[in-house]
Amino acid sequence: MNQNIFEELHCKKQELISLARKAAEFGWIPEKKSSGNKNKELISCEEIIEKLDKDTLTIGVIGQMKCGKSTFLNSFVFEDDILPAATTPMTAALSVITYGEKKKIIAEFYTKDEWAEQRQQASRSLDDVADSLDESKVKAAKELVQKSEKLGSSLNGLLGKTQEDSFSNLIEYVGADGKFVSITKSVTIYYPKEYLKGVEIVDTPGFNDPIVSREERTKAFLKKADVVLVMLYAGRPFDSTDRDIIFKNVRQCGIGKVLVGINKYDIPYCDEKKPEDENQIKDYVKTEIKKACRECNDNTLVEILSDVEPIPLSAEMALLSELPMSKISSVDSLDFAWKRHCSNFGISTQKEMRQWSHLDDLVSAIKDMVNKEKQKILFAKPLNAILAAGDKLRNDNEKELNMIDSRIELLSMPDSSIEEKEENLSKAHRRLSKKINSLGDDLESEIENLVRKGKNELEDIVDTSCRNLTNVIENEWGRFRSADSIIPKLDGILQKLITRDLKRASVNLAEDGKRKIKRCIGEFFNDAEDLLMRYLPEFDSRDFVRSTQNKVQMDLDASDLFTLDYSEDENEDFSWGDFFGEVVNDFLTGYTFGGWALLKNAFTHGDVKMKMLNWVNSISANFDPDPYLHSAFSNKDAVINTVKQSFIDDLIEPLQNQIQDIRTKKSDKEKELGEAKEKRDLLLKRKQEIASQNAEMKALKEQIN
Repeated sequence: MNQNIFEELHCKKQELISLARKAAEFGWIPEKKSSGNKNKELISCEEIIEKLDKDTLTIGVIGQMKCGKSTFLNSFVFEDDILPAATTPMTAALSVITYGEKKKIIAEFYTKDEWAEQRQQASRSLDDVADSLDESKVKAAKELVQKSEKLGSSLNGLLGKTQEDSFSNLIEYVGADGKFVSITKSVTIYYPKEYLKGVEIVDTPGFNDPIVSREERTKAFLKKADVVLVMLYAGRPFDSTDRDIIFKNVRQCGIGKVLVGINKYDIPYCDEKKPEDENQIKDYVKTEIKKACRECNDNTLVEILSDVEPIPLSAEMALLSELPMSKISSVDSLDFAWKRHCSNFGISTQKEMRQWSHLDDLVSAIKDMVNKEKQKILFAKPLNAILAAGDKLRNDNEKELNMIDSRIELLSMPDSSIEEKEENLSKAHRRLSKKINSLGDDLESEIENLVRKGKNELEDIVDTSCRNLTNVIENEWGRFRSADSIIPKLDGILQKLITRDLKRASVNLAEDGKRKIKRCIGEFFNDAEDLLMRYLPEFDSRDFVRSTQNKVQMDLDASDLFTLDYSEDENEDFSWGDFFGEVVNDFLTGYTFGGWALLKNAFTHGDVKMKMLNWVNSISANFDPDPYLHSAFSNKDAVINTVKQSFIDDLIEPLQNQIQDIRTKKSDKEKELGEAKEKRDLLLKRKQEIASQNAEMKALKEQIN
C-alpha cells in the first residue's frame, strides 16, 4: 500500500534531518546552537531538528452528523475501523487526534461556570427564544442537562477537571449515550502511529455550538489549520444545515485552505430512479454554494469558496479497500457493505474499491495544500540555509584560490608590473566604491517610492472597509433590532480586511519591491563585471560576480521585505491587528461587540449607534503601517553591506594588502613562492572535497523534493 500523506510528511522530515546531520558532518553548518559570536549566523543541525519537532500539521474537519466524518477519519488517519459513530449535533465535543506512545484519551470537562450557564439556558422556555440560533442553544442546553442526570452526585466533582482514560472507553465521551458525553468539552485521542508525530486532526463540533468557550477553541483551530475540510453528505448535499456550518465556521479559515468533500457519492450514483454521476453531484454543490454566497452577500465567503472544487468520494469504500479481507468477512456490517459496493460498481478487488472511492483525489488536494502551507518555512528555508552554507564554503575556497593565484603571480613578476597592478587595483577600488554608492541611492529611491505607494494603498483599503462598516451601522441596524443582528456582517468585513485585503496588498507590495530591487542589483553587477574585467583581466571576474549576485538574490528570496519583530518565533505571522490599536484586538477576541450587545439594555439605540460609529472611526485613526513599511530599508542596507564586503573588503583590499606585504619581503620571494604553491595544492584538494560533498547533498535534496 502507498504511503499516506502523514507518512510522507514524516519521511520528508526525517530526510531533512539526515541532510542536516550530513551537513554538520561535512562542517557546512554547526552541530549545536552557538552561544557566542562564532557561526551564529548559520542555522545549526540542532535548530533544524527543533523546528521540525515543534512544527504541527493541523487539519480541521467540519460537517454535520451522519455525513460520514468518523468513517472518513478512520480511512484517512487510521486506515482501520477505529472511531465509533459520533454523538448528536448538540452534544458533540471537539476531538483532536495526535501521536501518543500508547493508546489513550484525555477528556476535558466543562468548568463550573460553563455548566452554570448551561443550567440557566436549560431553564428557559422555547417560547421565549429570539431566533433560530438562540433556539438551538436552549435545546442543546436542555439535552446536556438531561444527559448529565446519569452522573448523579459525581457531576460537580468532575467539572473543570481533565480525565485520562483508556482508548477502549472513547465511546463514553463521544458516543450518543456515553456516560460523560454531557460534560465533555473536548477529547484528545493519542494513537501510537509514528506518522502522527507533529500532526493534529481536529474534528470540530457541528454548528451553532452552545458552549462559547468551545466555539472559541474551534475558531482558534480553524484559524491555525493548514487545511480545513468541509464534509457534505451526497444524499442531501449543501442543505440548510451545511449552509449554517459553512457560513458560521468557514469565514474563520482563510483563503486557500478550504476543501469541500461530498461523502457517500455512491448513494445518488446508484439511485435506480434518478442516478447522478460524479460531475452532476459536484456541479450541483458548486451551484448551491454560489447561490448561497449571493444570497448572503458575504464577500469573505465568496472569496474563500469561489475557487473550491468539491470532490465526491466514498469514505466507506476507501476504508473497505484498507481493511484485511478477513475482518471484512467476519463483521456482518462490513461484509454487507463490501458486497453492496461490489454489486453496484461491478468490482471485485480492493484495488478497484480504492479507485472507485475517489479518496485519493481528496488526499491529493490536501497534499497540495499541505505542501503550499509547509514547503516554504518548514522545508525550503532550512534546506536553502544548508545549501547556502555549502555555497559559502565553495565560494570561500574559490576566493582563497584566487588570492593564492594572485600571490603566486605577484611573487613571479618584476617590480614594474607590480606597480601597474597596484594602480589598476586603486582605480577598481575607486570606481567600484562609486558604483556601490550609486546602487545605495537607487535602492533608497525605489524603496521610498514603494513605501509611499504602500502607505496610500493600505490606508485606502482600511478607509474602504471603515466606510462599509459605517454603512452597515447606519443603514442596516434599525431602532428595534438587536445589535447581534449586524455583528456577523461587521465581523465579516473586519476579518476580510485583516486576514485577506491587507495581507494580499502587502504581499503584492513586497513582490513589486523585490522585482525593482533585483533590477537595480542586476544593473550594478553588469557594470561591476565590466570594471573587474578591465582592471583585473587575469581574475575570474565572471564566476565571482555571479556567485555574489546569487548570494544577494538568494538572501532577498529567503527574507521578507516587510517584517516586524512581534515574536521570537520566526514562523509566526505578524498580526495586522497590532497596527490598529487595542480596539481591533478587543473586537477580534469577541469582547467589543459583546459589550455593545449588553449596552442596548442601558442606553438608547442612538447612543449605542454613536459609540459604534466612534469605534469604526478609531480603526482608521489608529491604523499605522509606517513601521512595517519602513522595515524594507533594512533589506537595502543588508544588500549594500553584502556587496561592499564581497567586492571591497574581501577582494580588492586584500589584493592591495598582498602587494604591500610582498614589497616588504623581497628577500624571501623564493620561499614565499614555494609555500604559496603548497597552499594552492591544499586548496585544490579541498575544492574537490567540497565538489564531492555538494554532489552527495544534491542527491539527498532530490529525495526531499
